[in-house]
Amino acid sequence: MSSEQQTTESQLKDYSVSEVYDMNQRLLNESIPDVAPVSEVAPISVLREEYERGSQTFLSQIDWLSKQGYTAFRRAKGDGDCFYRSVAFAYLEQLIQTPPQEQELTVSTSLSLLASTKENIINAGTQAIVVDDAFEEFEALIKNVIVPDAQGRILTSKRLLEIFQARSSGNNYAIEDASIPPNIVFYLRLLTRAQLKGNASNYDGFLYDAETGDPMDAESFCNRYVDPVGIEADHMQMTALCRELKLNLDVAYLDGRQADNVDFVQFREGPETQKPLTLLYRPGHYDILVKETKV
Repeated sequence: MSSEQQTTESQLKDYSVSEVYDMNQRLLNESIPDVAPVSEVAPISVLREEYERGSQTFLSQIDWLSKQGYTAFRRAKGDGDCFYRSVAFAYLEQLIQTPPQEQELTVSTSLSLLASTKENIINAGTQAIVVDDAFEEFEALIKNVIVPDAQGRILTSKRLLEIFQARSSGNNYAIEDASIPPNIVFYLRLLTRAQLKGNASNYDGFLYDAETGDPMDAESFCNRYVDPVGIEADHMQMTALCRELKLNLDVAYLDGRQADNVDFVQFREGPETQKPLTLLYRPGHYDILVKETKV
C-alpha cells in the first residue's frame, strides 16, 4: 500500500473531531451498507481490513487490541442507537454466560434492579403507560435466561442474536420479535433521562450543547441528546445509564490519535466483582468488543 493511499498519523492529528467522525461514517456506509442491528461475532481482523486503505494509526491500534486479547467483536448497526443497543445485548449476554451456580441469584438481582429503574423513570415524569410495554419486554428477556418462555425455550446467545436481528420483514426470524430491541433501546433512553433529570444537580456544569458548546440544563439536554431516536450517546449519557443499571463498563477508544495503545474509559457503578461490559468506540459509532476466554 502506498503512502498516498493511507492517512498518516500526522495528517489525522490535523483533522477536527467532526472530520474524523465523517471519515468513520463514510467507512461504515461503504463497507457495511446493510449491516444487521447486531451481528455475529467476527474476528477483529475483519475490522482491520476496513482500515487498510485508511489510517495506519487505526491499523496499529487494532493490532494493539488484538495483542491484549481483544480478538473479536460484534458489530452494531451505525444508526445512532448503537450504544444503547450494544449495551442491551452485552448486558443480556453476560447474564446468559453467568456460571450456572450463580445464574439464579444474578438474574434475581437484575430483575429487582430493573423494577426499581421503572419507578425512577416514572418519578422523573414519564407516564407508566408509556414505559410499560418496553419494561415488560426487557423484564421478560431477563427472566427467560432461567425460565422457559411460552415455547419452552431458554434464552441462549443464539436466540438473543435472533431476537436482535428480527425485523418486521426481510429475514426468517419471528416478526413478533421485531419490536423487542427498539423497545429495549427506548427503555434505556428513558433510564438515561431519569438519571439526568432526577439528579440534575449532580450534572450541573457538565452538560453542554455539542454544536455550540453552550451549557444546558438537564431537561434541555435530554430533549436534544437523549430522547430522540438516532442521537448517539456521549460520556454523560454513558455515565447516567451505568449509574441507573449499576453497570461496570469499559469503552475502548479507537480514535486514530496514538499508534502505541488504545485508551479505555472506565465506568464503575456496579459491584467490584461484576465483570465490565466492553464496547469499542470509533468516532460516531459503538460496537461490542470481545476478549478471548482463557481456559
